[in-house]
Amino acid sequence: MSVRCFRAVLFACVWPGMAVAQWSSDSIAYDAGAERSFVAAMRMFQAGLYDSSATLFLQNLKDFPRSHRTTGAYIMGGKALYASHRHRESIRLLKDLIDLFPSSAYVDDAQYSLGLSFFRMLRYEDAANEFLAARESTNDTTLARRSEQMLSELATEHLLGGQLDAVRTAAKDTAVIVLLALRRAQQLQSAGDQRSAVDVLKSVAGFPDSAGHVTEARTMLAQLEAGRTMKIGAILPLMLASDRPGTRELGIEFLEGIRFAVDDFNRRSPVKVTLDARDSERDPSAAARVTSSLCGDENVVAIVGPISSNEAFAAAGIANACGVPMLTPTATSNGISAIGPFVFQGNPDYDIRGRAVAAYAWKTLGARRFAVLAPTDAVGKLMADGFVEEVRQRQGDMVAVQWYYSGATDLRSQLQEMRRTALKKKEVPVVNFAKNIRHQDVVAMSMAGASQKTLDSLMEIGGAMSVDSLFGPSGRQIADSLRLPVEIPTIPYDSLEIVVDSIDVIFVPIASSEEIAVASSQIKFYNFTARILGTGDWNDPAELDRNRRYADGVIFLVDAYLQPKDSRFQSFVARYQAATKRPPTVNALFGFDAADLLLRVIEKGATLRTEIAEGLSQVRGYKGLHSTISFSPQRVNAALTVLRYGRGSIVHEGEIDLTVPDETSDSSQPE
Repeated sequence: MSVRCFRAVLFACVWPGMAVAQWSSDSIAYDAGAERSFVAAMRMFQAGLYDSSATLFLQNLKDFPRSHRTTGAYIMGGKALYASHRHRESIRLLKDLIDLFPSSAYVDDAQYSLGLSFFRMLRYEDAANEFLAARESTNDTTLARRSEQMLSELATEHLLGGQLDAVRTAAKDTAVIVLLALRRAQQLQSAGDQRSAVDVLKSVAGFPDSAGHVTEARTMLAQLEAGRTMKIGAILPLMLASDRPGTRELGIEFLEGIRFAVDDFNRRSPVKVTLDARDSERDPSAAARVTSSLCGDENVVAIVGPISSNEAFAAAGIANACGVPMLTPTATSNGISAIGPFVFQGNPDYDIRGRAVAAYAWKTLGARRFAVLAPTDAVGKLMADGFVEEVRQRQGDMVAVQWYYSGATDLRSQLQEMRRTALKKKEVPVVNFAKNIRHQDVVAMSMAGASQKTLDSLMEIGGAMSVDSLFGPSGRQIADSLRLPVEIPTIPYDSLEIVVDSIDVIFVPIASSEEIAVASSQIKFYNFTARILGTGDWNDPAELDRNRRYADGVIFLVDAYLQPKDSRFQSFVARYQAATKRPPTVNALFGFDAADLLLRVIEKGATLRTEIAEGLSQVRGYKGLHSTISFSPQRVNAALTVLRYGRGSIVHEGEIDLTVPDETSDSSQPE
């Protein structure tokens, strides 16, 4: 229905001569005063002075509650109130008319007008029920047509499934039943529920052609039973309008991987899927536009892409609002999947990356004392925050957190401060038995758990021992409670000869591989024994080799790791090259894995959009060609590959998957 046509239907009832039937008397005696008052109100109404006319109609009802114009004043007062946007008052007045004068000739018009007011108040189910009542009670063909138009509009645009079913159940007129069944079937088809749409249409397909809408329902039923094509949308930077060389390569690589996954699926599955690829133009607004277009296609059951975070943010809200599952293969920003339950991130976000490093250090390396040396850029900050939060939740000891500007070449102040903080951990109070130790102090220490043999020896030689050595990890608290005289040794922080061994790991999420030399050499220079842990920017073999003296042993987590010797990978490469005439790039593998994962969910029987979203949310441990994919409860991939640099080569250490509980860690042993 066009906007102009819809408005004409919506406002038709307010004009005189259209639906007031010359204001019949309803068998009440003529009253001259009521007539004068009513005519004055009608003149204002006809002049468009709706608020003033409403006041006069209401005054007429007050002054002449039982006249030949009473029901006319009710219906026209209701219309005037509606035209004045006083919808609640209009509803009350029209309901009074129906309740007080159920046999009035204006009841059907009042029901229609009630529907309009409910519509304006966004009470769509109430509006539909009033339009249904008007449609089924009126003998006025014009009013019946308008009521049916409004019912169709509501069923198409505003009623939810359960609301539409309730109105359909209440309908008695055959033509209305078929119309509402047809709209419900279209609604189900748009949601991807073809089976239920067929069932609804079958329930009305046997009605006679004269009922109205039956032919349309039968046509739709035949189309559905003949089968539909399921589509996978892809939103990629194809740059079709660009004439600059190289700008299309990125999108083409992803597209080839996705297309290969679709072809693979169609070869092995009786269910066929087509690919509908759209160009995001590297523009968030274009990504939003093509997302809206794909979501409007009832055959599109899911979308792969976009690949960049800014485009994914622009597309995610639209896809989620339309109930279309969207899986971005590579977007890494925090919060994209938080937009809604239909949005999935196949690549770990920055928070997950930081948390995964801390979890690996805790679970696999046995680290309990941690430090962070991170750049102040947004990415470094997010990863460091994730790391710190994971350590906090595990009740680890976060010894120090230091920040530097991306690209800095001098980290002296940060590492000197980290040394001071860490060495303070070694300043454990000492009990000097050569000074001021009484017999009752020795007795108290023995009762608090100190070895009597050790105490006797210390008393004999006048030696000294730290409170931790005497009492264990709670030595400081015990010494304080016993009020023992203690001494705190002073450590020369600036002496680089003193080894810093009170930190197990230092997390260094460098901003680029150019910082490998700076970070690794200066950590070594300041005599830290801690293991360096990092993220994907450490994965630069040439830079690691140039700094092997300092970087040996560094561990870093990556979102993609190819294993050329793996037989499954070799088989894939052979088939891919035969199909595309070139080897797969990492981007192609990201695209393939995202599409393949999605299609395997479909292969298990999930053909509706809601079923696919539910199936994706349950994915754990999908073994992709570039990496494992395990969706967290927030629908973000929580699995990363662990690599270690040592003796001039990068070694695959295993994986860390935050969806796997600690006691059943999925991390494998080093190769």
